[in-house]
Amino acid sequence: MKKFLTLLLLFINLFAIHYTKKEQLFLKNHPVIYFSAMDYWPIDKTGNSIHTNFIKLLNKYGKLDIQPIYYKYWYEGFDAAASGKTYGIMALSYSKNRKKFFFYTPTYNYHPYYLIVRKNSNIKSFKDLKDKIVHINKKSIILEKLKNPNFKIVFSKHPYKDLASGKIDAILTFYMPPNNYVKKFITRKVFIDKSGEEHIGISKKYPELYSIIMKAYKEIPYSEIEKIKEKYYFNPMPPISILTPTVTLKDLIKPLDIVLIIGSISILFFIIYLFITKKYLNIKLKQFLIGIFFIETMILGLIIYEIIMFNYYSKKILEIKSRSFNELFLTDKIEEAIINLDKEFYKKFNHKKNRYIMLFKNSQINANNLKVLQKTLNEYLTPKYFHPATLSRIAKIKLLLNNLLQLQKAVLNHKIDISLYKANFYYTLEQLNIVKNYIKNENDKEIYMIKEKIKYQFILLILATTIFILINILLFLIIKKKIYSPINYLYNVIEKQKKGIQIEKKYFYNDEVGITIKEFFNLQKQLNNTIKELQEHKKNLEEKVKTEVEKRLHQEELLLKKSRLELMGEMIEAIAHQWKQPLSVINYYIYLLKKEKNASEIAKNLDTQIKHMTNTLNEFKDFYNITKNKKIFCMNEVIEKALNLVKDELKINKIKINKIIEKNFCIEGNPNEFIHLILIILSNAKDIFNERKIKNRLINIKSYEDKNFYYLEIEDNAGGIDVNIIDKIFDLNFTTKKDGNGIGLYLANQIAIKHTGILYVKNSKNGARFIFRIRKKG
Repeated sequence: MKKFLTLLLLFINLFAIHYTKKEQLFLKNHPVIYFSAMDYWPIDKTGNSIHTNFIKLLNKYGKLDIQPIYYKYWYEGFDAAASGKTYGIMALSYSKNRKKFFFYTPTYNYHPYYLIVRKNSNIKSFKDLKDKIVHINKKSIILEKLKNPNFKIVFSKHPYKDLASGKIDAILTFYMPPNNYVKKFITRKVFIDKSGEEHIGISKKYPELYSIIMKAYKEIPYSEIEKIKEKYYFNPMPPISILTPTVTLKDLIKPLDIVLIIGSISILFFIIYLFITKKYLNIKLKQFLIGIFFIETMILGLIIYEIIMFNYYSKKILEIKSRSFNELFLTDKIEEAIINLDKEFYKKFNHKKNRYIMLFKNSQINANNLKVLQKTLNEYLTPKYFHPATLSRIAKIKLLLNNLLQLQKAVLNHKIDISLYKANFYYTLEQLNIVKNYIKNENDKEIYMIKEKIKYQFILLILATTIFILINILLFLIIKKKIYSPINYLYNVIEKQKKGIQIEKKYFYNDEVGITIKEFFNLQKQLNNTIKELQEHKKNLEEKVKTEVEKRLHQEELLLKKSRLELMGEMIEAIAHQWKQPLSVINYYIYLLKKEKNASEIAKNLDTQIKHMTNTLNEFKDFYNITKNKKIFCMNEVIEKALNLVKDELKINKIKINKIIEKNFCIEGNPNEFIHLILIILSNAKDIFNERKIKNRLINIKSYEDKNFYYLEIEDNAGGIDVNIIDKIFDLNFTTKKDGNGIGLYLANQIAIKHTGILYVKNSKNGARFIFRIRKKG
């Protein structure tokens, strides 16, 4: 018995892992091995992820004690493993940059990455991400994949929360959202490429651990790995996935490429021939430029064609990869559905409660109605999901599945032994694996053939680019000699002749530029003869010009005198208009003198009115004198002076003045002229009051300011101005009065402009409101 046990132990030890002394010493010094893990990984019903389940397999078959240390963010776990704080990291994608820090195990899982957006988002593809804000985990392999992205990349500590609130527009990640967010989002794209291959990364600080893990990895049966390769996501990946549109300089060689390249080489040799023989020199410029345009267009067309073909065939390769992944994914899901059917069958066989009937749509138990990703198996058996060559093989699986269902029925009816069913079940799974291998091999072979041909296509592109560069160098030299040199010579001739320097005549080729240079010298000779003739006429012309200048000066003097007479007439009219009021007042005072009432007061007022009339003459004289001196005056001052001049007139006409000085602003100019502006407006208001027989007569005079301007307003309550004429009242000679001449408001407007302000009018609630506005200085 002891011998038997000894032999048994020796036999077991023969197949056990043999660690070297260094490896044994490492395990002794490091009894517990910590690997970086992520706490956001999707987990199964037992609370484990695919990665932690794989750790358990390593522990079981390698007799190790590997424990996960969970990190909230990917970059934290990565940094810990890279620095040696932990011994390694799970779910690490391969890149050259990461190889500096880690040893890589073979792939143990394959994972796509997703473009996740809000359900109401208008983002449909990568093209729609332009100028958007996209979250990507720090140190994610996706960052290395992106080349010159046209969107802003951010790292958010709460990406799903920020996406739901609208702070970011999208998420690029390897994992689907947690359950509490998944209903708010939609997966727009599922990207599949080599980045999705997941390895264990062992820190390069522990080379012994790498050899230990590799030995343990090799001990794990493939069937055990397959068992844990289930999806742990709330939303399963959709069956139709779209690959990253990566454009590479790859293409398949075409007969057209050869034709274009031979044509380009022929053009190159033709241009070399022209350059050596110099036969291009006498070609007409127009034909020469058309030829250059044709050559450049052809070569550029070749290069553009090559690039377009690269893009097309690169996408073709990606489509093949996508098709392969989609077919493998669906085949996995069909396999998963068959395995679930087998599990439920055993529950039913053991008379336990089961969900057997729920695995089929509409409760019809046949292969067509078997549920796969919320659809029936029959719905997937179309060219939309499988290549026609694969469909026949999947159809065979459907026949085997129908046979399994019949066998299940026979077992339940006790007509056959269950072992026969088991054999057929494993045979069906075996056939599914054959289908998977067929899909992978066929697509890999197609991709391999395209890649081999692309190598030659790349050589053609390099050749086309080289020809393009050589042709452009030769064309540059030809253009320099044929066009630039003659034009530069002509320019130097002109410049030297300006300085009186003679230059040797040089004639070029018989094209347009050469003919132009010959014509230039001919024209120069004709020009010299013309100059001599012009010098002879110069003296006669000088005398004629002198006579004409004297005539013109005389005409201008007459026009000036005429202009002064017209201006004088306007002044006399304006003075007459302004004297009308003082003369009325003087007549009134003379009437009072006859009755000998208040003689001293009347004499004083008469003196004031006569002074006003004298000032009027001086003021009008000063108004047209541009050399008069200016001074600073304030609004309260000129308003008071104006009111003082017409106070008796206002009293006689029963006009009440309401003066409001909110801002007593000061301006530069002639105060007497500005008083005229006020008097003209007051006089017009008085005339309107009398014309319309207004009873309660009121004039508001107000000065104020805002942020940019000062204002002086004079508003009456006479009912306003007719809207049909309000835009014309400042025009010269425009009047609505029978005896009016239209000078008053015109003159007031000129005074306002002279004081760097503007005068405008608008109707208010009660009457007309005249507003003088001037901009604040500084």
